[in-house]
Amino acid sequence: MFKYSLIFITFFLTLYTSAIQAKKIPLSSFNQMPMVQQPSISPDGKNIAVIINRDDETQVAISPFNNPSQVVPVVGLSGEKYRIESINWANNERVLVTVTQPIKYLFYRLRTTHIYSVKIDGSNTFELSKKQRVKDNLDAYRSSPHLLSILEQDPNHILVTVRDWRDNYYSSVFKVNIVDGTFTKYLPNGLKINSWQVNKSGEILMAMGTDDNEKTDFSYIYIRKNNESDWELAKKREAYKEATFSPVLYEQDTNSIVVISNRELNKNALWRYHISTEEFELLGEAPGNYDIDGSISKFSGDKRNVVGFTYTDNFVQRVYFDEKNEALNQQITSIFSKQGLKAYLYDWDKAANKYIIYGVSDDKPGQFFLFDREKKKISKWFGQYPSLSKEKLSPVKPIEFKAQDGMTLYGYLTMPEGVENPPLILHPHGGPYGVRDTQYFDPFVQLFASRGYAVLQVNYRGSGGFGNEYLASGYSQWGKKMQSDLVDAMNWIKAKDIVDTKNSCIVGASYGGYAALTAGYQTPDLFNCIVSIAGISDMDDQVVQWKYFGYQSYIDNAVNGEENDLDLISPVHYADKFKAPVLLIHGKVDMSVNYRQSEGMFKALKKAKKDVEFKLFDYGTHYLNDATNRKEAMGLMIEFIDEHIN
Repeated sequence: MFKYSLIFITFFLTLYTSAIQAKKIPLSSFNQMPMVQQPSISPDGKNIAVIINRDDETQVAISPFNNPSQVVPVVGLSGEKYRIESINWANNERVLVTVTQPIKYLFYRLRTTHIYSVKIDGSNTFELSKKQRVKDNLDAYRSSPHLLSILEQDPNHILVTVRDWRDNYYSSVFKVNIVDGTFTKYLPNGLKINSWQVNKSGEILMAMGTDDNEKTDFSYIYIRKNNESDWELAKKREAYKEATFSPVLYEQDTNSIVVISNRELNKNALWRYHISTEEFELLGEAPGNYDIDGSISKFSGDKRNVVGFTYTDNFVQRVYFDEKNEALNQQITSIFSKQGLKAYLYDWDKAANKYIIYGVSDDKPGQFFLFDREKKKISKWFGQYPSLSKEKLSPVKPIEFKAQDGMTLYGYLTMPEGVENPPLILHPHGGPYGVRDTQYFDPFVQLFASRGYAVLQVNYRGSGGFGNEYLASGYSQWGKKMQSDLVDAMNWIKAKDIVDTKNSCIVGASYGGYAALTAGYQTPDLFNCIVSIAGISDMDDQVVQWKYFGYQSYIDNAVNGEENDLDLISPVHYADKFKAPVLLIHGKVDMSVNYRQSEGMFKALKKAKKDVEFKLFDYGTHYLNDATNRKEAMGLMIEFIDEHIN
């Protein structure tokens, strides 16, 4: 069903040459998973480990740094049920491969995590699995190991966390032998810790904990001088009631914690918190109202130091505190800007002589390069979408406009090449809070543009990266001002008279899917069609799921609000108001939004005798990050949009 040949697609599109001039870039150029992902260099700089996606198969491969055209698969998975999530070098001879698989517990879909130790020649591959009592699938999920640290001084061991039943299922640390698979209890959990910070020698000096009070949302930061010392409470904070406090690292020398916080400046900045005096010292901030996204760290021996930070204007910017690192950053930026790429150092070996560089832009997909610092040589390696590397794609332009209440909003407009007055796709991002669209290449956006559609992306209020006020102004605005921001964007572009807003669709995923469905009943005449991927339709049911996973504070402070009636902002209750045809896409093992959200919306629209289609992927996740699912989903979307925009 819906699998047309390229000849038919081309014939179909020629019917609309007056409005749409398709570029004839094959759909298969967009609907693949990135060909290469997560390349990393071995500590000695001799080899590169990388995830390779080929059709419906995912492999881990090894490529010699000095002979990069040679790529040898060492382990692989096929099909849509199992996923290779990440790879890490344990030492120069072994790679750790993290795999997930779906399980069901009650009405919830979960994914268990499995870590495999793989020799770089593909031999002696086995799972690192701790034997402990497992009564049901919930126990299986909780007992999944998660990689905490590679131990450089002990190359045959790693540290992992497991939710041990003896510690009331809070995170406990185990030392694991990657050669024989032996697990040894390394650090028990008596403080309800949910995350640990460890250095490369295995010292765990900072921990972040919580409590069991559903009516509050306290976090506790503990520190200690060494592995033999007792834990000391360094900071207690309540979410939504005071400034944020996100620990980056504990500095023993200064008895302080480097944190990202929105205190004083009304935006996220980098601070040093002096524990003994409870005073803060500003280390760095982004220009204007931009938030800091994260810190940049570098190891000197076992010690990790913060050497800079990142922020996003339209692209990610990197700021280094010392001249040497900043000079290298500027050099890389300058070299690749001549190729129209935004580039940065992606990974490097222990000696900092061999590097992987990643370059990407708005209209150029990601490309990896290898940099040998001693030879002063940069060579092109693999790209993520090689079939698009020579295609002329559409530039993505930043925009800003005023919402109806006067708030300045930001976003992006992508205009298809060679098309006058093109139809429009409004493409709201997911999240919603703290997430944002950027100017980078996006296969979905470029797919739409290649079919002759303009694409409008809006960083509605509540989006991240623009400071506290921008973020907090979206709290309790589900179906309200966050939704009217999208309508204001449509009015703004209509006034520009550069696209055909009478021929438009709204296409979104996650919260964006919710926004698309909300448009169906709040503005039923605004769009010709609606596509919701993993979208929420029933807020009451979603709140039940959030409560189960312990997000009561998020519900009370960010989503619900005292004035909100969840039924009033739930599209499932207003199916009778829909006019535009609807396409619903969902994965059955979605851990963020249960597939029954789309199933319930489908039943409601069917009962109201509306035009609706529903595709459910048996092993689909929240992100369409499986080759089989992505191919079919993109095909369904394009056919559906083409059918309803004329």
